[in-house]
Order: sequence, then structure tokens, then C-alpha cells
Amino acid sequence: MSSLHRGFQVRQYRPWKVWLGITLLMLLMAMFFYLGKGYQSYQLERLQLERETLISRIGELETRNHNLVQKNAHLEGGSKIERDAYELANQELVRLQQELLAQKEELVFYRGIVSPKDAALGVNLQSFEVRKKNNQNQYSYKMILTKSGKSTKKIRGGANVVIRGENNGSVSELKMSDLALENPGKDTKFAFKYFQVFEGDIALPEGFEPFEVEIGIKPTTKKVKSFSETISWTRVLSEDV
Repeated sequence: MSSLHRGFQVRQYRPWKVWLGITLLMLLMAMFFYLGKGYQSYQLERLQLERETLISRIGELETRNHNLVQKNAHLEGGSKIERDAYELANQELVRLQQELLAQKEELVFYRGIVSPKDAALGVNLQSFEVRKKNNQNQYSYKMILTKSGKSTKKIRGGANVVIRGENNGSVSELKMSDLALENPGKDTKFAFKYFQVFEGDIALPEGFEPFEVEIGIKPTTKKVKSFSETISWTRVLSEDV
């Protein structure tokens, strides 16, 4: 009998150990959550700083590019060094604009994680592209505007698109609305809750060589800010014909 009883052991139940384990687990989960949120905030700040640096660099290159275009327009043929400098500046500008676009996409992602409720009501230029048609001077264009912020009301306003280029040795600016093959001179108005797509065909004058597009967005809705964005022609031009 004594050997049989030695096979049993009496264990005391300690519920405080279970609660301690649960508490430690919850503390670890909370710690990882706040560490993750802190890392995302750090990434957001880093991306904002990089974006500001890129915008500043792009502004410098665009000014340099513009000055080179005007200088080359006054020189017959121009020197090879100046032409090479212009080409290098243009290539660097395109690269930086592509990098800025990638930064914008990543910035939007982190903003959505860290502070989705802080997004102000506004208009975003989602995309702008042109495609060359069969006719040498005709192009089709497509512009997409989207809304930021959680408000369900419509955003109204107008968009002004200007194409800059060289024409007979001088820099010219042409309003895209004046180049439209249908309804020329008609302003581009918008009114949307979520997004709006603009499409059409334009014809450039003979001898006009475009090098950039400036898009100005002017909302009439209260508390929605206006803005403009300048994009090189090589970036907006799609290779698909």
C-alpha cells in the first residue's frame, strides 16, 4: 500500500502565476505595438525630409534647365559642352522626378498607417500622360485627379495645363485648352467626390518642341489648397503609340 501511495503527488494550484503570465504577454504585445508605431513615425519623418530635399534639388535643376534652353536658343548650333550640360541636367531631372514619385507613394503609405485621420481635404494629381498619335503633331492626353481626406462632399475647381517648349529658337508657353481638337479654349473644370478623369486630343504647332508641362490646380471649395506641379515632357510622354 505504501508503495502505491508514493505514485501520487499533491500539487498546489497557484492562479497568480497564470495571471502573471497573461500580464507579461500583454505587456510584451503593447511594447511591440508602440515600438512598431514609433518606427513608422520615424520612417514618415525620414521620407518627408528626403522628399523636401528632392523637391529642392528638382527646383534647382529645372531652373538650370530653363536657363540652358534659353541660352542655347540664342546661340546658333551651340557648343558641344553646353549641349552635353543641358542633356545631363535633363537626365538628372528625369531621374529625380521618378525618385520623387516613388517617395510620394511610400509617403502616402506611411501616412495612412500612422495618422489616417489627419489627412486634410484636398486634391491630388494622380497622373498625367500624353501619347503620340499617328499624326506627327497630334497627341492624346489623360489626366486623373483624386481626392484626399474622408469628407464625402464634392471638390470643385479648375485645372490649367501649360506646355512649354522651343519654337523657332525661343521658349514658348501654350495652354493645352487652346490646343484641344475638340472644344478649343474651353477651361478644364472638375467636380468630384472621389476622382475624375480628363481625356482628349491636342495638336502642337509645327516646329514646336515641348520640354515640360505645368499643371495648376485651383479648387473653389473652401479650405482646399491650390497647387501647381511641373513635369518634364519625357516623363509624361508614354512610349505606347
